[in-house]
Amino acid sequence: MKFVYISLLILCFGICHSCKQQQPAEVTHKNENYIVWADPITYEVLINNPDSLNHWESTKLKHVKQHELVDHLFEMVYSGQKQAYDYNTHEPISISEIKELELKESFSRNKVGKLQFTETWLFEENSGKLKKDVQSILLAYEVYNDLGELRGYKAAFYLKDF
Repeated sequence: MKFVYISLLILCFGICHSCKQQQPAEVTHKNENYIVWADPITYEVLINNPDSLNHWESTKLKHVKQHELVDHLFEMVYSGQKQAYDYNTHEPISISEIKELELKESFSRNKVGKLQFTETWLFEENSGKLKKDVQSILLAYEVYNDLGELRGYKAAFYLKDF
């Protein structure tokens, strides 16, 4: 009987120990110890408000320089500083394909209204600082229906290695 209790105790300890949540991984980055909070994390950021009546979005975006930001990302591609990639195939996109995109009636740099970031989030406990390493930025542009209503966003291309 004593053997059964000991076996049950060992089994319960094993189950509890295996269910214990693992601690976040630690990584050394630039001679500092960081805890990885997310690797990767992907999220979208609105950079242009398509609804002028939505004052909340307008307030949040009042300091975003959408035109400068988008122009700069395009110039990085055209100058060869960054390679553009197709969202679906992950294959490189040529500069001539980017130029074709810009000629489409449905596309305009002014319609680039969302960015999608893929990042690694690293937290340094001693300083309490969060470090975000950007892996990629995707540009998405507004798509409208025949009535001029926003249907959603379409991926233009993404850049990586920031």
